[in-house]
Parts: sequence; C-alpha cells; structure tokens
Amino acid sequence: YERALQIRLVMLGDQHPDTAATYSNVGVTCEKSGEHGKALDMYEKALQIELATLGEQHPDTAATFNNMGST
Repeated sequence: YERALQIRLVMLGDQHPDTAATYSNVGVTCEKSGEHGKALDMYEKALQIELATLGEQHPDTAATFNNMGST
C-alpha cells in the first residue's frame, strides 16, 4: 500500500479522495501489524482529505472516524 500511496500522491495529488482511501488502507495495514501510532497518523491524513473533499456526512469519512476510534 505504501508504494500505491506514493503513486497516488504523484498522479492525483494530496487532496484527492482516492489518495485518502489509500492513506486509510495504509493505516489498516499498520494497525494490523501493531504500529498504532503510524496507523493513527495515516487515518488523520485520510480524514483531513475526506473532510475537505467529501464532507462530514460521507460514508468514507465515517469509516475513517470508526477506524481511528478502534485503533
């Protein structure tokens, strides 16, 4: 996922919803491997993008809030 994140950052930029989804995926991977601090960092980046581009009521934003709460 980290390589995918780098590609999305180059191709789509740092404010695209697909980039946010990849940040979230990296967060899930980090969480599963016990890297909770890094997972929260990834979720926070995803959340910032989602709030700016999708809004507070979007399901993807809600999923990121959920991921953060369960970490």
